[in-house]
Amino acid sequence: MVQHSSQRRDSDYDRISSECCDCCLLAKDLLHKNQPCIAPTGFSAACLKSFTRCCQGSLEITQSFPQITGVPTSDSNAVFLGDRCINAKCEHLCNDRGGETIECSCRSGYDLGPDGYSCVDRNECRSSTPPCVWGREVCVNTIGGYLCQPLRPLARRPFSGERPRFARKRDDNRRAATRRAQTFVPFPTAPVGGGSDAPACPTGWYPRDGKCVDVDECNLGSHDCGPLYQCRNTQGSYRCDPKKCGEGELQNPQTGECTSIDCPLGYYPSNGMCHDVDECATGERCAPGEECVNTAGSFRCQQKGNMCAAGYAVNEATGFCDDINECLDSTVCGGLMCINLPGSYKCRCNAGYEFNEKTKRCEDIDECEKFAGHVCDLSAECQNTVGSFICKCKEGFELAADGRRCEDINECERGTARCEQKCINIPGSYQCICDRGYTVGSDGRTCEDIDECALWAGSGSDLCMGGCVNTKGSYLCQCPPGYKIQPDGRTCVDVDECALGECQGHERICVNTLGQFKCHRIECPPNYVHDNNYKNRCNRLRSVCDGIPDSICKARFPVHITWQYIAIPKGIIISSHRPTITLFTIKGPAHNDSIVQFELNLKRAIPEAPSVLLAIRQNFLLQKGKDRNSAVVAVRDTLDGPQTIEMELILRLTKRNHFAGKYVANLIVHVASHKRHSNTFGY
Repeated sequence: MVQHSSQRRDSDYDRISSECCDCCLLAKDLLHKNQPCIAPTGFSAACLKSFTRCCQGSLEITQSFPQITGVPTSDSNAVFLGDRCINAKCEHLCNDRGGETIECSCRSGYDLGPDGYSCVDRNECRSSTPPCVWGREVCVNTIGGYLCQPLRPLARRPFSGERPRFARKRDDNRRAATRRAQTFVPFPTAPVGGGSDAPACPTGWYPRDGKCVDVDECNLGSHDCGPLYQCRNTQGSYRCDPKKCGEGELQNPQTGECTSIDCPLGYYPSNGMCHDVDECATGERCAPGEECVNTAGSFRCQQKGNMCAAGYAVNEATGFCDDINECLDSTVCGGLMCINLPGSYKCRCNAGYEFNEKTKRCEDIDECEKFAGHVCDLSAECQNTVGSFICKCKEGFELAADGRRCEDINECERGTARCEQKCINIPGSYQCICDRGYTVGSDGRTCEDIDECALWAGSGSDLCMGGCVNTKGSYLCQCPPGYKIQPDGRTCVDVDECALGECQGHERICVNTLGQFKCHRIECPPNYVHDNNYKNRCNRLRSVCDGIPDSICKARFPVHITWQYIAIPKGIIISSHRPTITLFTIKGPAHNDSIVQFELNLKRAIPEAPSVLLAIRQNFLLQKGKDRNSAVVAVRDTLDGPQTIEMELILRLTKRNHFAGKYVANLIVHVASHKRHSNTFGY
C-alpha cells in the first residue's frame, strides 16, 4: 500500500510544489527590492510556510510596517508570523498580518475547527469525489491523509494447456488469506492505518454495511485473463477458463471471438476448418462399369481400372490417355452450347447468366449488385430479373430508348404543370413562380396579390407620399396638396407655385417649399434701404455714420443685410456615409489682404404643427468653405417638420489688420411636413 497513490493526489502534489516555488520566488523578489516581506492575503498553509522560510532573517524594516520574525514552536512543521503568534492558540500555523486579529490555518489533510485555532482531520474517503478508483481500490482514512488499498490481483502467466487458470489475490495485511465460502466476512477489529472509522477488508473484498463483500473482478474488468480465456468469479478471487468454440465455428487467435465457418459446396466444417466431402462414400454415384473418384470439393466417374487424370480415358488401341469429349453427352449442359476443353468442358450460357465451375451450371447474374452504379442511371432504381435487369426511373423522369438512362420530364412544356402564372422546369419536377406584385400561395401553384400598401404602411419607408391604393399586382399613389402625380402613377413632384407667378411685388420674395410656398416681404430696418439689384438685400444709408466715430459705426451697423431661403423635407437621413448636408454657402471678399470671421446664431424656430420637435443651434454646423473667406452652413441631425428655422450669420471683415465692417445674412430654413419628394434636391 502506498499513501496518496491515486492520480488525483499526484496532480495535487505537483500543484502544491509549483505553488510553493512561486511563493518562495515572491519572497526573494521582495527582499531583492528591499520591501517588507509581508505575505498577501489568501496564501495556503503550504505556500505561507515556503514564503516565511525564504523571508526569515533577510530584511531590515525601514517603513512603518510591523516587523516580521519567524518564531518556531514545538511543532517543527508549524511556522508563526508576528510577535502576537507567540501566545496564540493556533494548533498548526499562525499568521500575524498586522490587523485586529491573527489568522490560524492548518496543514494539508486538516480543516480548521469551529473554535478558529484547532485542526481537525479531514476524512477524504467521505468526500463527494472519492480520491481512490472505485472498484479497483479501497479508501482508508488516516490522520492527515488517506490510503488507497489496491484490489488488483497478482498477475499470472496464462496456462498453455486446457486446465483452468487461477489468480490468487495478494493481501498486504495477511500473507496467506484463506478463501471464504460465504459472500460476507466481518470487519477486522483494527482498521489499517489506525485512527479511522473506515474498515479494511482482505484483498478481493470491499466493505459494505458492516461486512466485507466479494469483489466481482470479472464484472469490473479488473482481471488479467487474456482474450482467449473466460473470466469466472470466485469468492475472494477469480479463475480463467479457456474459451471454446462450437462445431462449425472458428476462433480468432488474437481476439478469441468465435465466428461461423461458411464452407463452399463440396466441403463441411470441422474443428475450425473446411474438410472435403467424400461423395464416393455416400452411395452409388456412377454408372455400372464406372468407379467413383473423389476430388477436392467434388468427384468424377471413370472407367474401372482407368489410371488417367480427370477428363481423360485410356485408349484401348494406343494405350494412351485421350481427352474425354463430355459434350457428346447432350445432358451435360442442359441443352446449352457445350465447349469441350482438354480434360474438361465448359457450357456457354445465355446473356444474363454465367457458368459456375463448381456446380457446372448456368446461374443468373445479379447485374444490380455486381455492377452497382454502372447499370442504370443515377436517377433510376435497378431491379434484377432472371437473366436480365430493369431500370425504373424516379418520379419526374422517364426511361430513355436505351433502357438505362433517365431523361427529365419537362412538365412546363408538356402542359402537365399546374401553375397559375409561370412555370420553371427543374430536374425531376417543376416550380411555380408569379409575376411581379404576386406571391406563390400555400398550395405552391396559385398566385396571390401582394398588398404593397399594407406591407409598407408604418414602416418608415412608405411607398407613397400621400395615399396608397392597392391594385391587382401593383398599387397607385395619391399625392398630397402641393404635389402632382407623374405618369408612372407613383412619383409625386412638388408644384413650384413661385414659377406660376405667385407672390408679386418688388419687396416680396417667393420661396417654394415642399407642397406649398412662402411669400416673404423684405422690410428693411431703420437706416437701411432696399437694394435695386437684389430683392433680398438691404443696404446701410451713408448718413447713418455722420457724427459717429467710424469704428463704432462699423461695429454697430452692418454694411448690408441679406435674406436667404431653403426648403428641405423632414426626416432627412444623416448617416456615417453622409454625416452632414450643406444648406448655405456664403462668400466674403476674396482679397489677399482681407480676412473674414464668421459667427452663426439661431434666432428662433417656429412650429407649424403640434408636437413638432424644434431645432436647436447644435443641429447645425458652421464650416470653412473651399474658397478664400467662404463658409458653409450644414445640417448635422435629422430635423422634424413642419417648422421654420431662422438663423443669423455675422461676417466680420478685417483688411490689413484693421476692422473694416460687418455683414449680416439671415438664413431661413423651411422644413416640410413630408419626409421626401422627388430627388431634385438630393434629399
